[in-house]
Amino acid sequence: MDMGKEVSSVECEVILRRRSFNRALWEARHRYFANLGNSPNFKKETVIGKLLNLAQKLEDEGKHDKAADSLFKAAKIAGFVGPESTVSVFGELSQRDLEALRETVKKQPTVN
Repeated sequence: MDMGKEVSSVECEVILRRRSFNRALWEARHRYFANLGNSPNFKKETVIGKLLNLAQKLEDEGKHDKAADSLFKAAKIAGFVGPESTVSVFGELSQRDLEALRETVKKQPTVN
């Protein structure tokens, strides 16, 4: 070990079960992820690139369904999929406008 102290596997198991060790590990993990999240290099493009990379690895492993899910998530983040990519055929019409149009259509003679 790099600290100069030999530790047996039994001693490692004991350390791993200690509440103080698990608490220190939890805190270190959260500090690490907080640093990642606060990094100026953490951008939407970074997430999309990582998801595309993971999708490729999953596809290489033959896990095509999981790769497709990863690609779909990347597409959602990029804005290719979701409510921001849909176009409303009604535009900015309010419910009142729609009801007025409905009444106008009902009053028109039907074409056979």
